[in-house]
Amino acid sequence: MFRKPITAEPLNEETPLAALSQAITPTPLVYARNHFAIPHLSADTWRLRIGGAVAHPLTLTLADVQALPNVTQRVVLECAGNGRLAIQPPPPGTPWGWGAISVTEVTGTPLRHVLAQVGVAETAVEVLFIAADKGQLEPTTPTIAYARSLPIATAMLDEVWLVWALNGEPLPTAHGYPLRLMVAGWYGMAAVKWLSEIQVLEEPFGGFFQRDDYIYRGDDEAAEGEPVRHIRVRSLIASPSDGAQVGLEPLIVRGAAWSGDGVITRVELSADGGQSWHTAELEPATHPHAAQRWQWVWFPPRAGQYTLWARAWDASGRTQPTAARWNAQGYGNNGVQSVRVVVNEQ
Repeated sequence: MFRKPITAEPLNEETPLAALSQAITPTPLVYARNHFAIPHLSADTWRLRIGGAVAHPLTLTLADVQALPNVTQRVVLECAGNGRLAIQPPPPGTPWGWGAISVTEVTGTPLRHVLAQVGVAETAVEVLFIAADKGQLEPTTPTIAYARSLPIATAMLDEVWLVWALNGEPLPTAHGYPLRLMVAGWYGMAAVKWLSEIQVLEEPFGGFFQRDDYIYRGDDEAAEGEPVRHIRVRSLIASPSDGAQVGLEPLIVRGAAWSGDGVITRVELSADGGQSWHTAELEPATHPHAAQRWQWVWFPPRAGQYTLWARAWDASGRTQPTAARWNAQGYGNNGVQSVRVVVNEQ
């Protein structure tokens, strides 16, 4: 298996859906999402600067960060634009199919340990994360760095980490080496890569990737201008693949489901356009921020072409719409995926 190329510059590639049959996505298959060219940094010279509304500004080496209390967690990493190609009419943006999703095991320290060292001011409202990747949004616009902020209350949670390892190895260059942010349960735009600076702010951040991009416009489940944050509940079929040819015999359908608002409680599948639904066998939620795998044994009634659907529910009671969710920038589409299967007599 290989990642599916989407754009060459900047590099954007999808995880093959078959990889979701595995508990952890192998590192070479983890999807790549970039806004600008990939910077190549050396851990020997790299430094993380922390300043702004703090009592004690600080500069840390990678070894300093790694010396702090750390955790290893399994977590879903999903692009906010995953499934954009399924939306009609197609909104602008990177043309993602369904593969801008991976399940990774990350190692890092909760951000709150660093913030405790610098002494955050009581007037602080956000924490800003500035990356080393830079570029122009248009040929005539100034060069900017990728930068995103988090509300101060979110930044203090145990589920926000400064990460230096992916699947037990140092972060690959394309995934943020030497240090990146990870926010469990949030779409990947929050997981700032190649982290170079942290600023504690007394006013909300107004950068492009905060106020102009990654917001909902025209979405039926979000207020106009609401920031894109928590991952919406989703289930994807990993096998069979779309267009697969199978025999007239029992078929094991496999996939994975996840949500940023709680563990998955149920997955159902349909092979008749939603007229009937069948409960899948669901893997227990042993990792609160990871995907849960599922399977369903389907008995095709006769030869012919079928379309398989899968939908999930999470602990908050949310589920997926059967139709793609439209908004102006194609974010958060968790409409049911359609997988076409041809059943042959032999």
